[in-house]
Amino acid sequence: MSVAIYDGKILLDILNKKITQNKIDYLPLIIQKILTSNNIKSLDRILFCRGPGSYTANRSIKALAQGLSLAKNSKLVTLDNFEVYLGNITKKYDESIVFFQDFNNKFFIKLFCKRNEKFIDYEEKFYHVESRTLKKMLLEKVSKKPNTVIVSDHKYSLNKFNKINVNITYLSPNASHLANSFFNGYGVENLEIIYHHTYYK
Repeated sequence: MSVAIYDGKILLDILNKKITQNKIDYLPLIIQKILTSNNIKSLDRILFCRGPGSYTANRSIKALAQGLSLAKNSKLVTLDNFEVYLGNITKKYDESIVFFQDFNNKFFIKLFCKRNEKFIDYEEKFYHVESRTLKKMLLEKVSKKPNTVIVSDHKYSLNKFNKINVNITYLSPNASHLANSFFNGYGVENLEIIYHHTYYK
């Protein structure tokens, strides 16, 4: 988990802590620590991710953000987990495929195309798949669209494409990547948690 404080687009502080088994118990303590150490009395805006991922964890993060918003009189803005990657991709590619691992060893994957210098949904739905299905899907998509980049936080899966002519980018997202995506035009005021339905598997 990761929490950052910005003054405009200037990063003031960032705290990161590794989580296991979707447990975010330390998040309130990290938030309190970064606010206290930077003497933050008010916040113009609070950014957080609304999924897909652990519904319980995302719901807890939303509740924390709403409570902090009331205390600091802040506007709430959300991004989905795919957008955190999209806002940090070089714009030389025409299309992108973003995937990241769930805690049950499956992967979320979604396709995007570029329009007006910004990546948007190629199709509305995303997929929640096992590793063998993931590789097949990736190869099928990039074979049809050569100027496509595959972006992920999963090095092992990305390394499978090193020996073939595929554009890959590794990104282990944290709060600064979330902020950068917001600065690049991503983010909405929709607080609805994104839940992965079984028909996407």
